[in-house]
Amino acid sequence: MRKDDVSLDNCLKCSDCNTACPVVTAHPAYPGPKRLGPELERMRREGIECDTDWLEYCLGCHRCDLACPNEVNVSELIARAKASHKKTPIRALRDWWFARPGLLGKLLTIAPGISNFSLRLKPVRALMSVFMKITPERTFPAYHKPLPAGLPTTPQSSAEANGSARVVFFPGCFIQYNQPELGCHALQLLQFNGFQPEVANSVCCGVPSLANGNPEEARKRAAANVNNMIDAVNAGARIVTACSSCGHMLKTGFADLLEGDSALAKKAEKIAANTYDIAELLVLQQDAGKFNTQFQPAAAPLKLAYHAPCHQKSQGIGRPWYHLLRQIPGVEIEDLNAGCCGMSGTFGFKEEKYPVSMEVGSELFAAVRASAPQAVVTECATCQMQIVHGTGVKAVHPVNILLNAYKAGARP
Repeated sequence: MRKDDVSLDNCLKCSDCNTACPVVTAHPAYPGPKRLGPELERMRREGIECDTDWLEYCLGCHRCDLACPNEVNVSELIARAKASHKKTPIRALRDWWFARPGLLGKLLTIAPGISNFSLRLKPVRALMSVFMKITPERTFPAYHKPLPAGLPTTPQSSAEANGSARVVFFPGCFIQYNQPELGCHALQLLQFNGFQPEVANSVCCGVPSLANGNPEEARKRAAANVNNMIDAVNAGARIVTACSSCGHMLKTGFADLLEGDSALAKKAEKIAANTYDIAELLVLQQDAGKFNTQFQPAAAPLKLAYHAPCHQKSQGIGRPWYHLLRQIPGVEIEDLNAGCCGMSGTFGFKEEKYPVSMEVGSELFAAVRASAPQAVVTECATCQMQIVHGTGVKAVHPVNILLNAYKAGARP
């Protein structure tokens, strides 16, 4: 019996999942996770036709899973239904590409200058609106030469002396192709704290594939990543992520996707047990008395606001970045605690979903404006994009703030 068969029986229709869903709040016509998850699954098992376009409006934030008192895998049931949802040809083509950011990254970084110039052109964005239903309101992130796999620099002697200090950095597609400099900064930060980092020989984590209704593609990505990283984990290395969505997937998604292959699922569970968000790992270093606190004095006080991404919350690790950044001298940081940003990866790029994306994010936008920070820090790249788009306030990854604090004083 599959675990979600047991999970389905645990649904008591209490509606706690609907209460936690940000789309229900923003879009009253949305049926909510209770309807789209457990209730539709029961109907499908009775052979009742129940496909609906509303399935495409699930953000995949996993707030419904966290809210359920009986641990029903609501988001997994919705993802399964989304996989069999019938789309128009235009939406199907768009979502096929959105499900493969690694392939897009490889193609667009062949000549990144040309790619970036083309994506900024209004006629190109207008054509994407007509033929791909991609909203022209959004600006695509720039593409850069990819972050290479392997060791970034000569390991520090302290790391060489400690075998447990070996870590494998899983960059994810966005850092790999859009923010390679952030990947380099993450590696430097790990070295500043006594680790011996290397970049994983990885592929896309599979979150975009699931979000766009292609679980088979996600399953292939999961299998490839598990096989690529298991030897390092068996040798005592830990996997480190700087993207909350990638971290969530490695910790929970791989084993679920691969449960039909017991050998691979067992490997996935071992990888999950040895995967850490970079801030989570640094907090463990602090608990062990090994966290580097040799911060340089800042030139001026820095006021920041912190936004916790949904996929960070779903990992159940608290607010490690908020805990770390507030220790930097001269930094004032506010935890916004203002809900979902509404971007949800590729969701906010889809023309028909753009208004919902912005409505979901409105509470966060208001909180940012009320806080009036010099910058917002958040570990999710698409949350950063949404915050800048919705408020005009600079948004940065906390890795950059902490690394700057070691080098020349904290700055945005």
